[in-house]
Amino acid sequence: MSKSKEVQISWSVDDVYSIRPDLTEDQAMEVLQNVKDNHDADLGVCWETLNFWADSMFPKGKDWGNFTVEITETLQLQATIEANTHDEAVEIVRRAYHAGLHILGAEQLTRVDFTEVDGGASPVEMGESHG
Repeated sequence: MSKSKEVQISWSVDDVYSIRPDLTEDQAMEVLQNVKDNHDADLGVCWETLNFWADSMFPKGKDWGNFTVEITETLQLQATIEANTHDEAVEIVRRAYHAGLHILGAEQLTRVDFTEVDGGASPVEMGESHG
């Protein structure tokens, strides 16, 4: 069995999106291509390299600023239990939840809301469904 005699490190459009989510997929690919074409083996490629090329190729507009957007995730799990009444069932599930018996995770994600905080909490995008 032959061992490989090379190592490859790859960067993707998702990496570009993580520093410049405003770019299109084509623009992100242009950034990656430019990074590849101008690669300097003495300097390598790092986050600052991606950031430099993204900002050089696609400068941020003069109207760019900082905004606060609140992300609210809704998780949902249905627990079926035996009880005498609906109120008793709710209380049993509530206690079980607080005791750590019902742990909700990404697979229970039912809704994501994005709300602009600085501008009077007006909805920017509501009800993007996942799951």
